[in-house]
This record gives sequence, C-alpha cells and structure tokens, in this order.
Amino acid sequence: MSDLGFSAFLAIAIVVLFLPVIVVWWKGRPIVPIALLSLVFWPGALILAFRLRRERDL
Repeated sequence: MSDLGFSAFLAIAIVVLFLPVIVVWWKGRPIVPIALLSLVFWPGALILAFRLRRERDL
C-alpha cells in the first residue's frame, strides 16, 4: 500500500471505530460503555494495520 492509501485506510478505520459512539450519542443513550469498547479495540486495529503494512513492505 502506498503512504496515501495507508493514510486513507487509517482515516476510514478511525471513523468506523467511533461510528457506534456517534450513533449512541445521537440516540441520547449513555455513550460511556460504547466509548470504552471502541477505545479497547482502536489500538488493536491500529497495531494490526501497522503489522499488515510492514509485512507487505518486506
């Protein structure tokens, strides 16, 4: 993946990971549980993206 493609992938991934938080907030429900789940999975998704990029570059 090129640097531009990787940056686009990260931008989309971050928006998708926080999309449930936005939907729950919009419906007026408590966002803390959903936000915590998103924050738990967000670093894992970034680590996976960096590993996949490194493997493709080798």
